[in-house]
Amino acid sequence: MSQRVRSISALASALSLAALPTLSLASGYALNEQSASASGMANAGSAANPENATIQYFNPAGLTHLDKAQVTGGVAFINVDTSFKGSATNTIGQPVNGSMGGDFVGTAVVPNLYMSTPINDKWAAGIGIFAPFGTSGNYNDDFVGRFFADETELKALAVQPTIAYKVNDQWSVGLGIDFIHAEGTLTKFQDYSALSVTNSIPLSMIKEGHFDVSGDDNAVGWNFGVMYQPTADTTIGFNYKSKVDIELNGDASITNVPAKTGNPTAPIAYVTLKEKALVPLTLPESVTLSLKQQINTDWAFYAGATWTRWSQFENLDILSGQGTGPVSALAGPKYGQAGMIGHVPEQWENVWAFSVGTSYAYSNAVTLKAGYAYDESPIQKEFRTARVPATDRNWFTVGAQYKMEGDWVLDGALGYLFIDDVKIDEHDYRVDGSQIGYSNAKGTYELSAYALALQLTKRF
Repeated sequence: MSQRVRSISALASALSLAALPTLSLASGYALNEQSASASGMANAGSAANPENATIQYFNPAGLTHLDKAQVTGGVAFINVDTSFKGSATNTIGQPVNGSMGGDFVGTAVVPNLYMSTPINDKWAAGIGIFAPFGTSGNYNDDFVGRFFADETELKALAVQPTIAYKVNDQWSVGLGIDFIHAEGTLTKFQDYSALSVTNSIPLSMIKEGHFDVSGDDNAVGWNFGVMYQPTADTTIGFNYKSKVDIELNGDASITNVPAKTGNPTAPIAYVTLKEKALVPLTLPESVTLSLKQQINTDWAFYAGATWTRWSQFENLDILSGQGTGPVSALAGPKYGQAGMIGHVPEQWENVWAFSVGTSYAYSNAVTLKAGYAYDESPIQKEFRTARVPATDRNWFTVGAQYKMEGDWVLDGALGYLFIDDVKIDEHDYRVDGSQIGYSNAKGTYELSAYALALQLTKRF
């Protein structure tokens, strides 16, 4: 169950605009693959560059700069190469046999759709449908670290109605309301070796169990944007995204829990325990500042910085959804608190992400783009887990835009994500911070990611 916590740590990470390196092109593993036109420049200047209706994701104020109604739809494909080398021990310190987990992250697909229209010379409106966060990973069943992580899947859908107002020729403001639905499933294998000691059950009769938790929730957040154009060649954008409180409600189950029967012919019974569970999470607020500088008729420069307040994510607690039950009765004493199913100290830190980019108008129809982003990880190295093996990232991108007849625009972007080797040394902990037994997963991850984004815009 400790790992059930780690399981949900994955949820927390992904949900926190925020998990696994599936789609890790943003701080805390948020999904910023919301615009191929922005991805071509590694999202540099994204809150100050109203090219199309996707601007409402980065800065709702930018809608006032679009002089035509338009629909923009896109999709991003992300492939992550993964490998792990390491070892693990169970609760009583014995080595765990198994594989290195295989290529545990598959190709991910992130779609998006945005629509916008000017209402009059002052007001504009839009709506966006996108995936703000998500993750999917699945280790081989015989993964050596299976008592810490097995399968992780999180899916989220956001619908954002947006309104923007042009104050004057220089200033615009905008507001977006995010209606979010999230659901996730997390599993791991369960180690019962400690019961051979505490309950005097022969180790030879101990089986591995399997833990599964799933849940969903609906939440509401908001973001506010300002766009300032001091000159015709300079645009500055500011965006604030609010924190979002989420409480995943669902079911937890754990199999093959051994119990003595008192029957000499069948001394051990293996039971499945089930209980309602909930995971309270706070997704952090973030602030983005962007710049677009038109250098001449052909070249433009872009830059941006985003600060995310991850420090509020101190611990991940998995609680009984019914006050008490069979799963928390087993796990509560382990973690040192009644009604608790899991606990993971996270101690995440506030982080910055920085990006720069450029665009070159090769012709009236073709624009070429390139960008670089550096993204800090909020996870301190002593708190890394097999669920979220994260570290700082470097993202290099190139892109192109092709304007076609009939007011159609096609955007494409390619990106490569460099990630330093990630070392983990994971343990189980009680609420008071003391270590539980000898369970440990230790090793090194090698990770890299490739992304392809495509987008089509129709202006009316």
